Amino acid sequence: MNGQPPILVGYDPQSRDPAPVRFGAAAARFTGAPLIVASVCAPARHDSETEDLAPHAGEELEDLKGRLALDVEVRELRSTSPSRALHEAADEESAGLLVVGSTHRGPVGRVLPGSTAERLMHGAPCSIAVVPGGWEERGTLSPIGVAYARTEEGEEALRTAHALARKAAATLRVLTVVKPGGAVFGGTEAATPARAGTDVEDVEGAHKVEAEQSVRAALTDVGDGDVEVEVDVFVDDPADALIRVSANVDLLICGSRGYGPLRAVLLGGVSRRVVAEAHCPVIVLPRGVKAPLDALAAAPGTIAAG
Repeated sequence: MNGQPPILVGYDPQSRDPAPVRFGAAAARFTGAPLIVASVCAPARHDSETEDLAPHAGEELEDLKGRLALDVEVRELRSTSPSRALHEAADEESAGLLVVGSTHRGPVGRVLPGSTAERLMHGAPCSIAVVPGGWEERGTLSPIGVAYARTEEGEEALRTAHALARKAAATLRVLTVVKPGGAVFGGTEAATPARAGTDVEDVEGAHKVEAEQSVRAALTDVGDGDVEVEVDVFVDDPADALIRVSANVDLLICGSRGYGPLRAVLLGGVSRRVVAEAHCPVIVLPRGVKAPLDALAAAPGTIAAG
């Protein structure tokens, strides 16, 4: 180990989807962080409660190691639960990032309720990246998207995404969504029978202007102006808007839910859908942790193509 927190990748030998390993390797090359690839296999003796796990993965892990153009440690973890084994390994290693893939059951690239990725999201001890099935590195990391809300978790997501964008020499797309509803459209109703209501488009426009001003103020607080920034404001269902935009960014950063235990990744309804359906890798930050991905952005130099 070189002093940096390692990147831990969970590899499923049954799905054989290399996408999470590709993403973990790209992150390790970008940052110089140590890379650990682990597969959770069935214990030698297990009961009927054991999940559907491969009996072993050593040969496949060694094959993966030989195909990666960087140093990597591979491990077989023995457990009846992949989520518990990966959670414990990330905790023991003080991992800076835990990378997992989408489920191999159901639609390709989707995270299903009850899957390893979904279970890990309830309380991972570090930032967690979920990589869609079949993802391939393009050699660039631009643009980087960040879901921004005017909360402590949203501010930290913005700061972290800004730091990664600077490291990657990438464009940063700040995505903020005004959810349609009574709070937005109430202003369109006439206050009295004699006074006309405000036009819907005008009300939407006013809310979008206010939201963009909030983003610009937050960017000023972030500091350095050496990152190209685009601000996109949508009046839409938040999950629908973020999932749609995820097709046009290389990475999406989200904050955790705004309540619950500190130092845990917790998903609300919006972030759960985004992680489950996004077209690009999504990193969710743990709640209440300042600078959760600084180790990924702190290494000298700029991200280069793999």
